[in-house]
Amino acid sequence: MKDFTTQNEINILGFSGQYLALLFESLRSNLFKGSINIILNDGLKRSEAEFETDLEYKIYHAAELKVVPNGDFVFCSNKPSTKKFLYDFFFKEWEIEKNVYLSLCHSSGIVASTVKLGNGFYMEPLSVVSPYTEIGFGVTVNRNCSIGHHSHISDFCSIHPGANIAGNVYVGEGVTIGPGSTIFSNIRIGRNSIIGGGSVVTKNIPDNVLAFGNPCKIVKEIEML
Repeated sequence: MKDFTTQNEINILGFSGQYLALLFESLRSNLFKGSINIILNDGLKRSEAEFETDLEYKIYHAAELKVVPNGDFVFCSNKPSTKKFLYDFFFKEWEIEKNVYLSLCHSSGIVASTVKLGNGFYMEPLSVVSPYTEIGFGVTVNRNCSIGHHSHISDFCSIHPGANIAGNVYVGEGVTIGPGSTIFSNIRIGRNSIIGGGSVVTKNIPDNVLAFGNPCKIVKEIEML
């Protein structure tokens, strides 16, 4: 994980007051003292929720910036489709590759030394990623989550508070795992599917479905745009 005490500048893509509160807290926990650019892709602020910070930051619209800002990048969103949208937007605008996205873990979180960690990863307090797990690009792990050993979490997934994923689990691209869900060992969850909060997943889940319950069952198919 990066040494944030030597990081001079970070660029946050998108604006959500709720999510900024989380990002700033994680940066402070890592003793970050540099400057922050909050960059709006379309001139709109998504959620004006209260947040406070003693860190220096400025807000820009992407169209105002004539050159690509210095420093690494981080998404200001927890939603898989929004993270994917922001990545595509700024790749088209500035040709920002995945290797310049920041991986940020709150100092109270634990990522095992054998984890293969993709860029654009964000993890909130008190969460754990166990040995030999592979984390893709743009993955978000909220507070108090557990990801078991030898699992695979694909690009742009979001794992919500209190979720528990056992060992040898495969989670496809763009999946949302709801708060308090439990995923049993050796389960495969298909891409873009949503697992509702509090679900207990004991069988494989296909692509593009909404599923929830104990045991978790498919409720409907999701139409992809």
